[in-house]
Amino acid sequence: MKLQILVADSGEQAARHLNSLFSVLEDTDFLVGKHTANLNEAVNLVLSRQYDILLCINRAPEYIAAKLLRLTGSAEHRMPAIIISEQDDSQRMRECFLLGAIDFLSEPIPPEDLIAALSRAASMIHEQFIESEYRAAAVQVLSDLPQTEELRPIVEKLSAFLRKMEHQTATVELAADYFGFNRDYFGRYFKNKFGMTFGEFYKGFQIQYAQRLLKTGQFKVLEVSRLLGFSTPDYFTRVFKKHTGTTPSVVKK
Repeated sequence: MKLQILVADSGEQAARHLNSLFSVLEDTDFLVGKHTANLNEAVNLVLSRQYDILLCINRAPEYIAAKLLRLTGSAEHRMPAIIISEQDDSQRMRECFLLGAIDFLSEPIPPEDLIAALSRAASMIHEQFIESEYRAAAVQVLSDLPQTEELRPIVEKLSAFLRKMEHQTATVELAADYFGFNRDYFGRYFKNKFGMTFGEFYKGFQIQYAQRLLKTGQFKVLEVSRLLGFSTPDYFTRVFKKHTGTTPSVVKK
């Protein structure tokens, strides 16, 4: 599936630039989904989250890029923004970067530079998607634990631990250290509280996370296996089948 670009360009030569952009994007993973010459419409379109990447042409006299970035909130929740300027403008470049733009290109732009900037945006989108699926899987697996007043502080600490482990594979040792216990005591403590070992809990979380990724159809079994830290795809498949009764390949279909 191609990534949709929202182009905001209020210049008189916008149509010519759009034609040039269409030519550059031919046979790539990107396409122009919408063009607008109106700042307010651009703000609404960004906030609607219908598009994947913002490409804003910063032209005199309006210079809408900084205004658009300010009006669409924090960079954490905004689509990746690439700014194109008619001229080499270090002051406006700095302002746009401070407001969260991921790239600032000055015309004339070699096609390969534009594609490189869009590819960086695509990588960011990919990482953000993986992070959102990880966090959703964590919420699901934690909600399946007993939700008593006694256990609530433990579940909250377990949630914080999973967030900390987002980019690495958790182990009993790491979990024990996070809770401030030695490995053996933590093992007994966890099983006493939840009726399962930490290893069983974490494997269940990994399978929940794997299922979410596979169901999108965007990831190969090998990619998911590596992402979750399994030593081999075969081992991942065995663990997955033990928990779900089916194979990752079937879920991916």
